[in-house]
Amino acid sequence: MSSSNSKETAAGVSEGRIIERVTRVGQALQRVEEILLSGSILIIAGLTILNVFCRAVLGFSLAVTEEVSQFCIIIVSFVGLSYAASQGRHIRMTAIYDQLGPRLRKVAMVIITASTSLIMLYLGFYAISYVISVYQLGGVYPVLRVPFYVVFAIAPIGLFLAGIHYALATYRNLISPDIYLSFDVKDEYEEMIVEEI
Repeated sequence: MSSSNSKETAAGVSEGRIIERVTRVGQALQRVEEILLSGSILIIAGLTILNVFCRAVLGFSLAVTEEVSQFCIIIVSFVGLSYAASQGRHIRMTAIYDQLGPRLRKVAMVIITASTSLIMLYLGFYAISYVISVYQLGGVYPVLRVPFYVVFAIAPIGLFLAGIHYALATYRNLISPDIYLSFDVKDEYEEMIVEEI
């Protein structure tokens, strides 16, 4: 009897360590994503303002603006995909999901996160084949001379990271009694406040 309790305790401690380690790695990754996202948005805004100033006041346009803005938009799109997945912030259509009981919601969330993870990973592999094709074609951006494949390589990285985040959400939903949108974010509803008339 005591040996089964010690096994359960050891499993609980091991599970707790896994959750703690994944949370630490996830927080570090989220910090890098936040820096990339905020930096890209600031660069886009700064270059746009600078380019407008140059055109209106100085009479010329900065050729580099379009290319750098395009790089930043690709970063925002695919790193943002990963960041939103880690924060449980993707748009969800929950009309049917909200009508389910807690047990069925849990099953639905496991199916949703697992299938989304598989789709993201599949798209990541598909994006790799696209990046390889772009590499073989050998094109470069005209102003900065950066190869196309270097910029497009951000797409599979973002897709793979999103797939990993959804896989972690699936794992968390399988081991936890609560429902999780991501590894760290619970599916909680805000209580509606009804005022008396």
